[in-house]
Amino acid sequence: MKSSTRLTRAALAASVIAASAALVLSGCSAPAPAEAGSNAEGDAVTGGILRVAGGSDIGGFDPIVTRSTGIFAHRALTRQLYILPTDDDKTVAQTPMADLATDAPEISADGTEYRIVLRDDAQWDTEPARAITAEDAARGFKRLCNPVRPGGSLDNYIGVIKGMTEYCEAFANVAPEVGAIQDFVESTDIEGVVADGQELTITLENPSNDFSYVLTQLAVAPVPEEILGYLPDSPELRENYIASGPYRIAAYVPDQKLTLERNPAWTIESDPYRKAYIDGIEIAMNNTDPGRVQRLIETGEADSYFDQSVPTADLQRLMATKDPQLVQFEDGAVNPYILLNLQSPNNGGALADLKVRQAINYAVNKIAVAQVGGGPDVKQPHHQLLSSAVDGYEPFNLYKTPGDEGDAEKAKKLLAEAGYPDGIDLNFVYASGSRYDSYAQALEPDLRAAGIRLNLMPTPGANVDGQYVLNRDATAAGSWDITLKALSPKWIGNGARTMIMPGFYGVDCEASTTNPTCYDNDEVNALMEKARGEQDAAAAAKIWAQVDRKIMEDAAIVPLISGKISLYHSKRLHGGAINLGFNNIEPGLVWLED
Repeated sequence: MKSSTRLTRAALAASVIAASAALVLSGCSAPAPAEAGSNAEGDAVTGGILRVAGGSDIGGFDPIVTRSTGIFAHRALTRQLYILPTDDDKTVAQTPMADLATDAPEISADGTEYRIVLRDDAQWDTEPARAITAEDAARGFKRLCNPVRPGGSLDNYIGVIKGMTEYCEAFANVAPEVGAIQDFVESTDIEGVVADGQELTITLENPSNDFSYVLTQLAVAPVPEEILGYLPDSPELRENYIASGPYRIAAYVPDQKLTLERNPAWTIESDPYRKAYIDGIEIAMNNTDPGRVQRLIETGEADSYFDQSVPTADLQRLMATKDPQLVQFEDGAVNPYILLNLQSPNNGGALADLKVRQAINYAVNKIAVAQVGGGPDVKQPHHQLLSSAVDGYEPFNLYKTPGDEGDAEKAKKLLAEAGYPDGIDLNFVYASGSRYDSYAQALEPDLRAAGIRLNLMPTPGANVDGQYVLNRDATAAGSWDITLKALSPKWIGNGARTMIMPGFYGVDCEASTTNPTCYDNDEVNALMEKARGEQDAAAAAKIWAQVDRKIMEDAAIVPLISGKISLYHSKRLHGGAINLGFNNIEPGLVWLED
């Protein structure tokens, strides 16, 4: 056994959370939620159904592919090894906290071995209920690179966990069928992931300065053996999902509604974090108009947003009246930015030309985009990949224009130098039914003035990636040239890698699920590898700052705006602090007072 040290940062915030409220058993027959605890807003009460409304389904439902909106639901459904807690104190919010683990991981002196002990009182909602084990935790890692729906950000694990590269290479050759996947996962081990009873040991190939944060990701949540009876993220898996959190699925109609009820297998004694004040959650989907959702919340028919934010027209009114139900926060995202399809053959492959990409950076009117995003009190022009929420952020602007309103003449000059004196035509695909509609309309006139003509292609949000951006054939064929995306850290603080590496690490980019345009710069790749292998987080941050600048020197994207997200909640909802990992309230901590 290697000598070890224990993480001590804020004692993993466990004592802070544990002392926040008295834990008293409820008299109801379902799980035992916390009763009234001291709260700055008053006394918390149990009961009631939380109603949230939004425009789309939760996307990837399977933990390995779930994105931010789905994480909201999973915080009620699914226990994890560690979590980043919801707290107004950023120090607490960016400190990993034990969830299913009993404490912080024990880390060997050389930084390569993580020993995690799981609680022995947490259970699956099976019949009968049974304990969640380290074998379940290992299974969470083993499903990551399945051949049907591999997880995103696989660079968190491949090349990091010992033996993960070889495991995933073998998994890639497995037939995408239930039986074949089940046999492979149950009969094949990852060398660096070892389960023994309630003890999980993870061995890394090299030290990683942010692996404690990787352990907080939903993608590696423990899963029961029954999940292997269904294809990853299949309709059948959604219908038979087995909960470990305080709530379970009561009813699910795709693209319409998800209803959660109390999970009888969950107990408050087994959960150091969630209080489970509410009796259940109803997520109403297919409300594509954020204005309608806003009206539902203001009239009390809904309690909060699911996957949208306050429309600009309503936001100005709410800010002017200082409405106390308005919640504004900085999430650390660059949203939106323009992703450029470097592989597109359109216009003679113009987007592969640096001068053309620079021209687009000069042509955009970022003030116009900020205005439709809520105005200068909410959104500001942004000029790089990293944001102020992460270590390594050093502000710079390589493409300055007067007042950030764009410089059409400079853009035209660069296009002419690149061989396009008559300008270019670009296929612009973006998610319809969202604020991206307004952003696209705001961008169009100034780009046109610079000779960059846009073919606007509003597309249902679920199809933008599947049909275009992550579709290799569509990307190579030029079915799209530019699109709007969001760039955000998986966690604040030591999260610069999570903003940059997934989309811009070019090694083996043809197989990447997160670098669709195959941006590939050898110098940038080498710097990323150096930053990742640096044990000292502060030294790594300095390297990420260099990477940020070099990618912008390549004009690989066009950053547009950053700033605050604006949400709204009903008068009866309390305890509505926002989690910056999924930009929503914490369903296990809120309470309702009619």
